[in-house]
Amino acid sequence: MVDLRERVKEDRGLLKKLELAIPGFRGYRKREDLRIADSLLRTQLANNLGKVREKIELARQDLTKKMEMDLIDNMAQLMNNITSTENRVRHAEQGYSGVSADFNVREDELDKIYEWDLNLLSDIENLSNSASSLQATISTGSTSEIDQKIIEVENEIREFNSLFDKRIQTIANLGV
Repeated sequence: MVDLRERVKEDRGLLKKLELAIPGFRGYRKREDLRIADSLLRTQLANNLGKVREKIELARQDLTKKMEMDLIDNMAQLMNNITSTENRVRHAEQGYSGVSADFNVREDELDKIYEWDLNLLSDIENLSNSASSLQATISTGSTSEIDQKIIEVENEIREFNSLFDKRIQTIANLGV
């Protein structure tokens, strides 16, 4: 995967390049570029979660066709959780430090946020593999095997959300 931080630097226009040359604006420009790169990365993360959601939706449809009505509520909860997770990632805070911000995010912290979010890609890949496994289990497995697989995917989503919740607090040393 291309490091989006480098891509944002390469795409700087004349005005942004001038801002880098002006004392006082240089740090601002570098932090804004990191925020843009992280925003692009989070969009990619959310899009990947959307693909996981689509797999889970197909699994839910397969479950309905198989007439496993006892598990439909569990699948509905799973769909709600993956959709909620996708939206949280898409609209997550980006470390912006406005005039009345509760805490300021330095350039090195923004860089760490980007690295943290980049590492989440592998977690989403694991979720995708689990969603595929859920689909396969619905096709060939018993009710108890399907139920167990739904619980496993649910736990992975919960773990992903827990990691995502800690991103700003851990990086900014807020002690949460």
